[in-house]
Amino acid sequence: MDTPPELEPTDESPPRRSGGFGLGLLVGAVVGAAVALLMAPEPGRATRRRLRDRLAAARERVGEGIEDLDDRVRHEIRRRR
Repeated sequence: MDTPPELEPTDESPPRRSGGFGLGLLVGAVVGAAVALLMAPEPGRATRRRLRDRLAAARERVGEGIEDLDDRVRHEIRRRR
C-alpha cells in the first residue's frame, strides 16, 4: 500500500521558536515578584527600595543573558561560514 503524497515525510522541518517561552516566563516572574512585593505588609518606602533593587538585579541578569546569546549567535555564524 502506498502512502499518500501529503502524508509522506519531508526534509522540511517547522521553524523553531526558542525564545518566546523563556521570555514569557521571565516577564511573568518579574511581574509576579513585583506584585508580591507591592502586596507585602511593609512600609511603602522599604517595599519600593526592595522592588527597585530586585528589578536592577533582574535587568543585569537579562543583560548578561543577551550578551551571552549575542556571543553564541556570532560564534555560530562564524562556524557556518
